[in-house]
Amino acid sequence: MNTATGGKTDEILANYADVNIGEFKATKSEYMTETELPVTVINKSSENKSFSIQIEAVKTDGSRITTDTVYVNNLNAGQRQDFKAFEYVSSDMLEDIKTASFKIVEVSMY
Repeated sequence: MNTATGGKTDEILANYADVNIGEFKATKSEYMTETELPVTVINKSSENKSFSIQIEAVKTDGSRITTDTVYVNNLNAGQRQDFKAFEYVSSDMLEDIKTASFKIVEVSMY
């Protein structure tokens, strides 16, 4: 099974990884807006795995705004780790991303 190319995303999510996407946050400070999308990954297999998870931000009309990738290295069996995606959002995309839905595009496993 070749799991390194993203072509086995459904199988990886069913058998090896739980990916939970939280609520997007944008916090405006004096000089900039800090952004983040919390992502939790759990290795539900019985051995150490690494994952590459591509997530897309989608407008209400279904069009893609942008993507981000979460890299999970050497997650032990049963272990979970928290990540932040979409930490660097350009100002021209910010308003669209605030109302976007987020979806997993593909997952690769190594």
